[in-house]
Amino acid sequence: MHISLLRLLTAAVAGAALNLAFAPFTAWYVAPLTLAVLALTTRRASIGGAFSAGLIFGLGFFLPLLWWSTISVGAFVPWIALSVLQALYVAFFTAIRQATLRARWAERFCAPLIDGLGSAALWVALEALRARWPFGGFAWGLLGYSQVDGPLGRLAAYGSTTLVGGAVVLVAILLARVIHAPQRGAGRYLARSLALVTALALPVAAGLVPLDTRPEAGSLRVGIVQGNVPRPPLPDWRDQARAVTNNHREGTHRLIAAEGPVDLVVWPESSADIDPRTDPGVAAMVEDAVATAGVPLMVGSQEFREHTRTNEHLIYVPTDEGATLIDFYRKQHPVPFGEYVPYRDFFRRLSTQVDRITHDMVAGDEPGLVHIPWEGRDLPLGDVICFEIAFEDLVRESVSLGAQALIVPINNASFGTSFESAQQTQIARFRAVEHGRAVAQASTMGISALIDPRGRVLSHTGLWESAHLVADLPLRTSLTVADRLGAAPPIAAALSALVWIGMSLAQGGRRADARDHSDV
Repeated sequence: MHISLLRLLTAAVAGAALNLAFAPFTAWYVAPLTLAVLALTTRRASIGGAFSAGLIFGLGFFLPLLWWSTISVGAFVPWIALSVLQALYVAFFTAIRQATLRARWAERFCAPLIDGLGSAALWVALEALRARWPFGGFAWGLLGYSQVDGPLGRLAAYGSTTLVGGAVVLVAILLARVIHAPQRGAGRYLARSLALVTALALPVAAGLVPLDTRPEAGSLRVGIVQGNVPRPPLPDWRDQARAVTNNHREGTHRLIAAEGPVDLVVWPESSADIDPRTDPGVAAMVEDAVATAGVPLMVGSQEFREHTRTNEHLIYVPTDEGATLIDFYRKQHPVPFGEYVPYRDFFRRLSTQVDRITHDMVAGDEPGLVHIPWEGRDLPLGDVICFEIAFEDLVRESVSLGAQALIVPINNASFGTSFESAQQTQIARFRAVEHGRAVAQASTMGISALIDPRGRVLSHTGLWESAHLVADLPLRTSLTVADRLGAAPPIAAALSALVWIGMSLAQGGRRADARDHSDV
């Protein structure tokens, strides 16, 4: 396939290095550098060789990134299968890009820019596809998330992961073209100069993009309770669940005693896995917490049915009767193979581990928008449970319907001390910038965080500790450009990629012996 073992090894190392751009490392500048290396490893490669390099790069990236999945399921096969599936998208990117480089435009001085723009559109279009397919998609490790601490991250408010990820790829391809320009004579220097100036100017320009994050509807004083989870877990899951709920009840007492009055107290996902609507003991703990706080309390729970269950965030308010449920949100996007098993009979033949999930979680059908009473009005808040924070369509729907801040209840207890929680916090920070909304992320055992609309962490907890957080979060009503554009950016990227590919192929491939000057 005309690609050396050394290049494949280089692709693997570059893919692994891309993890440094993601949490907990957040070295954002590593992302374009590693992708530039990937582009250079496919120089003079066949389409098959480019596919192989992309696959190796993808595995080098996703295998370490998703290591936490081995902890949650207790097996290696699902981790490897998921990583291979995600890596295939990178492989298709490098193969398709290599096919376009055989077109005649690849020899012109404008080739770096054409290649960069086309490659950027192709990459983010494939990311949009893997974020939605199969089984509803897997939106983890999107390139844009790596930029939340860098200047390109500000573009999230103008085009979400599509614009930010595309900008990273554009810079990467331009950097690769600086090192290897296929043109001859004066055209080579012109192409390199154009590529270098554009690659350096883009992050600088992005860093100057304005972000309006001022409070527009007051500030909400939010308290988060991280009650922690017994380790090792108690033998009976009901005893474990009651202990977790009691931890959060006691944590609420500590929060109010230490911080004084707040406007809202948030408990995380699974803080009351035994439904307080059906269990008097759990209901008593919730009522005690509501009475102590004297304000609305959001509680993570589940509703069990005969063979299924739903994941819910319940809103209780203090009343003369004790505590009254006034609203709730049901998770719309359960995690396949984590919270439910699609095609259970088929996958059982591959692994009996699927039967560890005894009650498949079913999806809710209402948007993630809840209301709490606050200063004489119903305050709309976006509610996205755990992994839903990675699905931009769901979060955007909540904001478009009027959410003035985002609440993100999560439960990371299944992932030990891995990087999963840090990665999830990075995504929550990206969403804050994308929508210009403050975020309150509440975890059972960490990381909990209060995040301002610029994506800055105001305060956070560590892993496996009992803690609480309090901050005044700005409430905002205006929509960002990204909110107004909706799904237009990924659609535009997909159409642009198709046009780029079609025009390149229509020009006809150059002769196989054309000295491979365009193979970058």
